Amino acid sequence: MLRVPVHAIQPGMVLARPIALPTKPDRPLLQRDCEIPMDLVPHLKRFGIREVWVRRRPFEFLEDLLDEGAIEHHRRVYLQVRRNFEAILRDSTLEIDVAGLEKAVGELLAFLRSSDGSLALFEQLDAFDNYLMAHSTNVCYLALVLAMNLQRRSIAERHVEQAQDLADLRLLGLGCLMHDMGKMLVSREIVHKPGKLDAREMAEMRRHTTYGYQMVRRHVPPQAAQVVLHHHQRWDGSGYPRLGDSRTGRELPPLAGSEIPIFCRIATVADVYDAATMRRCYSEAKLPVQVLCEMRHQCRGFFDPQIESVFYQTVPPFPIGQTVGLSDGVEAVVVDFHPSSPARPRVKRLRSPKGEALPPHAQEEIDLRDVPELEIAWVDGQDVRPYTACQQSSVPEPALA
Repeated sequence: MLRVPVHAIQPGMVLARPIALPTKPDRPLLQRDCEIPMDLVPHLKRFGIREVWVRRRPFEFLEDLLDEGAIEHHRRVYLQVRRNFEAILRDSTLEIDVAGLEKAVGELLAFLRSSDGSLALFEQLDAFDNYLMAHSTNVCYLALVLAMNLQRRSIAERHVEQAQDLADLRLLGLGCLMHDMGKMLVSREIVHKPGKLDAREMAEMRRHTTYGYQMVRRHVPPQAAQVVLHHHQRWDGSGYPRLGDSRTGRELPPLAGSEIPIFCRIATVADVYDAATMRRCYSEAKLPVQVLCEMRHQCRGFFDPQIESVFYQTVPPFPIGQTVGLSDGVEAVVVDFHPSSPARPRVKRLRSPKGEALPPHAQEEIDLRDVPELEIAWVDGQDVRPYTACQQSSVPEPALA
């Protein structure tokens, strides 16, 4: 099976996995093994669905890698978030159903612990009807996988103190689910403004961290509430909010470095990545490879270097199952991800430079680490070489302090 962009769907293509209705992710729009009706394609685009999984020989083996359990748990968390957010939007005096959110996070975390901690097949929830809810759920999922991999590395390198700080990841997940809750108190005109915010609007938007903190601080443990308050702090001290000194009333500088709680540092990375790769009401989604390159170069100093290093080894620039164009003109499919060389995955040839389907004997697998003269050049018609260039070298691994 392959990931196929919605605009590339062709007559006769058969779904390898269901398409969920974006407004109700627990309900399928189309079932597995259903031939995709071509008259439905425009509606899929309108719903914001970017790609679908279709059956294709000889790529059936990818189906064994796609874990339906992960997708189901991801959706369960989304539904719990949606119930909470919609209830609060109807009546701001209602209390957050913390028990329900904790249960959903606990179930997701238990499932992820039984998996390999990879995001190579991560299924990002689309935000057709509510970006805030889908984004909050995605950030929770990303942050938990990132934290689990950081936790494994801390244990492997015997960094006991950091491993202890990461002991209860349920609190990280809970904080991430609520990290942008304060935006419900910010004017919709500001939250959804397509252009650049002016100084007044930006100041109000930045208050979502303190608004959210006031909403949750009496209902959740401090570690979770800190994520809501400090997920926009930056490693170099250029983030926000700036809090006041309770004794003098003077404004304090933002937190920096290890002053920022570790769960907040993890949430920051997940938040930036998901926001940039999601479709918004005023902008299209960016490709993962583009966002990862921009994070490396445009966000220098924003992230904890240790967490950033693990993140780049966790999130693939080219997800498994994605069709890519190689620099020799051949079309191929990504079949494996190398954490130490993210931009040079293993691929399987699919079509010749003339666009002709290759016979089975010619559909060889290529490990791009072993073929330096070959690289991924195109994804969905977009030249990605400027983005792969900044990720060609192996990922640095700063020692845990």
